[in-house]
Amino acid sequence: MESDVLEARQAVAGEFDVVYTSIGTITWLPDLDRWAAQIAGLLKAGGTFYIRDGHPVLYSVDEQGDGLTLRYPYFGDGEAQIWDESSTYAGDGVVAHPRTLEWAHPISEIVNALIGAGLTILRMDEGTTLPWRFSARMVELDDGFAWPEPERALIPCTYTIIARNPAA
Repeated sequence: MESDVLEARQAVAGEFDVVYTSIGTITWLPDLDRWAAQIAGLLKAGGTFYIRDGHPVLYSVDEQGDGLTLRYPYFGDGEAQIWDESSTYAGDGVVAHPRTLEWAHPISEIVNALIGAGLTILRMDEGTTLPWRFSARMVELDDGFAWPEPERALIPCTYTIIARNPAA
């Protein structure tokens, strides 16, 4: 089955104990309120939502810069950033249709979309490592990639949110 994630509740039968959004996904979504509504609609009462994603502050950094320089918007304005990049993160080769649209979503928008959909935030964490090399300046560690010291403590690379659908 294939479906637009913003139509997931209509496409998927049943309710679930856990809904997970993986890393590197919500920047491709223009409407986080619709996204969060799909999550809430798919969770059983008492079900848990989990997301681990790249931190919006990280996505504001110039990945090709010589230092930690902000280049891209942290706060979204509803307009997509448009990228034309034919390389793929999934290995060697090029993609046939290289245009990508991405939307900036600050942490407050993400959290408020989940709360607005009726979910209760249980926990939020921020991390300093990534499972991929965002910038050539990053160093490889046992558990992923991070900014070199002493920059590591200056900027989060990931965030994790755990939320629950309250019992009805």
